[in-house]
Parts: sequence; structure tokens; C-alpha cells
Amino acid sequence: MRLISSVLALSAYLTAPAFAGDLDFITGHWRSEPGRQVTEEIWTDGTGHLFLGVNRTLVDGEARAFEYMRIAWNEDGEGEYCAQPNGGEATCFRLVETGESHVVFENAGHDFPQRIRYAREDETLTATISDMTGEQSFSFVWTLVTD
Repeated sequence: MRLISSVLALSAYLTAPAFAGDLDFITGHWRSEPGRQVTEEIWTDGTGHLFLGVNRTLVDGEARAFEYMRIAWNEDGEGEYCAQPNGGEATCFRLVETGESHVVFENAGHDFPQRIRYAREDETLTATISDMTGEQSFSFVWTLVTD
């Protein structure tokens, strides 16, 4: 049984896309403080081809929303971003594009959002969520916490 588990783990590692390490730009503790609101997003590194994230929104010091997130590679070797708003059922988005400092996930079958794009520039991380056309969209902008 241990041998089977080891073989499966090795198989998953070998089939993970070469660009798995390209997503390391997302790793860190990110924060924004517009007005009375504080939003934080924290991402682990991609060790084991698995990035884990959590997002929390506070208004006047009170928790208003949270989200669990993960970026992983399925058994077919496809990258997926899965989000669980307020701890609910996960909705997954397929990785469709990656670059040195950005990544795009899509799920055309979801009502909204259908596209999620993360991009990093220096110490700033921006997440833009939109429909497939980009007509409906908004962005979250965070700064890297360095303390």
C-alpha cells in the first residue's frame, strides 16, 4: 500500500506542468486598507505543487467575509484555482495562461466571476475578477506585508 501511494505521488509530481514554479510570485501576505475596510490575502508557497490561500475582509475591525483558496494540479496535469467563499462549496477555475508575474484562470460555466487574473508588479498584487468578455469586472489591489 505504501508503495502504491509513493508511486501515485511521484506520478502526480512528474505530470505537474513545468510552469508550477512560475506562480511563486503570488506567495506572501498581502494587505489593503481602503477607508474603514482591511482586506488581507495570504498565500503559501507552491511546495508539492499546492498553493494554499486565505482571504479575510474586516470592516471597522469586524470580520465581514473570508475565503479559502487553493491552486493545485489535477490528475490530468491541469492547473486549477478553487475558491470557497465564506467556507462554502468550492468553485474551480482552469488555469489558461501564466507568465513571469501573472496567471489567469477561467470557468465559463460559472455565473460570476468567470475569469480570475492575478498579477504582481513589484510589491503590489492585483486580483481582477470578471466575466468572460471583461465588461463586468473589478479589482482588488494589495501591498506585500514585509514585517
